[in-house]
Amino acid sequence: MGKGMIEEEFLPLPYFPWAARPSHATLEVEECATALYLEAGVVSRAAGRLRVEPLRLQRAINRSGRLRKLHAELVALLNDKVHEEVIKAFGDDDSRRREWASSRVINSKQFQDHPLAPNNANAPQLSITHENNNITFVWRTEPLPVDSGGPVIENSFDEKGHSSGD
Repeated sequence: MGKGMIEEEFLPLPYFPWAARPSHATLEVEECATALYLEAGVVSRAAGRLRVEPLRLQRAINRSGRLRKLHAELVALLNDKVHEEVIKAFGDDDSRRREWASSRVINSKQFQDHPLAPNNANAPQLSITHENNNITFVWRTEPLPVDSGGPVIENSFDEKGHSSGD
């Protein structure tokens, strides 16, 4: 599909003789689609083109299957651009850019189930048991609570009630 065919899908926006669209002037699906396309799916900028509040445009999007689909497609294109930038950063000579890319990927939804992902229920852990005493180490990335005073150390007790520190 060539660029001309995409542009033919959208009608030109009409001239608006007002600074702000009056409430009685309806928003047509086609003009909303054009504004969204021209502003790459950014609702606030598209609303500015239509001279309406962003909430009014968002409500029009929510009511129209065509606008919902178009908005989702434009958001997908933005996600693709972000993905492309992250891939470029992995190959960059600048170590800070590579670190940035790594942190973006590690924190992404598609990386959540990886063993090294932050806050993963499947995060690596090590448990050591000796004579009914357990020590468990869990890799965590979230900060400890401010009032914790440091790492939490829990004692394990055996059947007789003796702690592992005894």
